[in-house]
Amino acid sequence: MSIVGHVKRFWRFHSLIIGAFGICALTLGCAVQEPSYYEGTWVVTKAYNVGISAHSTADSEQFLGRSVTYDKETAKLDQDLCESPVYTSQEMSASDFYATFGTSPSSLDFSDDKITQVSLACSDNEAIIGSTLIFQENINTYTLVDGTFLKLEKTL
Repeated sequence: MSIVGHVKRFWRFHSLIIGAFGICALTLGCAVQEPSYYEGTWVVTKAYNVGISAHSTADSEQFLGRSVTYDKETAKLDQDLCESPVYTSQEMSASDFYATFGTSPSSLDFSDDKITQVSLACSDNEAIIGSTLIFQENINTYTLVDGTFLKLEKTL
């Protein structure tokens, strides 16, 4: 076999390998992104009045059973619809949590790990329930309404 034959065979083989890598890169680049942890529908299951709250225990129970839905394009906060929501997320330490909310993370069964706070901004700014989300992934999730922490559980 001549040198030219070896070179042709070499380039044929390697062009197949390069083509395979190119196809892999294109398909991985088009992969569906995993949704954020908080995206989906959540239901209020408990109300906690820890610290100073504008609601009595009886008033807090009015929120039980209400739902909030978070999505990239819209958010439904109880009966309010938020078109084009803007989510901002920040990590908090236990001391940051105490300074912000006036209670310790352990009062809401959070561990000493980082706590994530997601704030939701709507164009109409009328939504109260669900506009602040506080969670540790796969542990506990809460929203805050006038000093009352509402425990949220994700629906399937």
